[in-house]
Amino acid sequence: MKKLFTNQVYIQPNFLPAGLCEKWAAKIFENLDVFGPDVEPEYGQMAAFYGMLEAGLNESYFRYARKHNRFLMKEFPELKGLVEKVGEMILDKSGISRDAIPIVPRDHQYFLIAGFNIQLYDWLIYNIHTDTEGLILYPSSIFEKKTRAYSCVISIKRSAQYLNNRGGELDIWKERYLANELETFYRPDRVHAHSLNSRIKVDYSAGTMVLFDSFMPHVVRPFYVRKKEDRRITLVFHFNYRDRTEKNPFPHLEYWY
Repeated sequence: MKKLFTNQVYIQPNFLPAGLCEKWAAKIFENLDVFGPDVEPEYGQMAAFYGMLEAGLNESYFRYARKHNRFLMKEFPELKGLVEKVGEMILDKSGISRDAIPIVPRDHQYFLIAGFNIQLYDWLIYNIHTDTEGLILYPSSIFEKKTRAYSCVISIKRSAQYLNNRGGELDIWKERYLANELETFYRPDRVHAHSLNSRIKVDYSAGTMVLFDSFMPHVVRPFYVRKKEDRRITLVFHFNYRDRTEKNPFPHLEYWY
């Protein structure tokens, strides 16, 4: 749908109340067998992540994702209403009625519907990227100007190291690059951007919501923390507009993690 916005970023402080962020952070730290870095959790969220698809472990991803969705709906029932609210914001920010098209999960059984990221003790790489891994079902879409894809990141707990060079916070470049255009964004080192002129620095205080075009390059600022209680936690959703899919043969916004 051409009307859906592109090349924009929207930042809303206090999108979630402090009390809810604290409640969720405590519950996540109580379930480190479920939430944790890489594939360390017993079955959990990071096991059911795109890395498993990229490694060819499709069956494992689907199995873990289905189980984790049940856990999320039991322990974090507010998520369903929240993801629908963000989807409606995408329509509203595009000048479209909030009920113009349905907002539906990609597949409630086999794809994660949402994700809480609890970061490692350190994140020392500087990895500017776009969010196209979730378009793996529609590989040609990462090269097409008509593609409408969105990322939503909500800060649940800020890294305790954030005062040092903004560690754990987010930089977003207000420029849209399809997959075949990214070479023009990077310097020859393929790490740093040619220019910082369009960069937006996002303050990651707990409760802040950031909604942006997934084709806008962005980076988590490197950080290091001394104890697990100081680690950074975010809530992430992704959205994609589809004219139709086999499961939903009508125009819709689908969401996943």
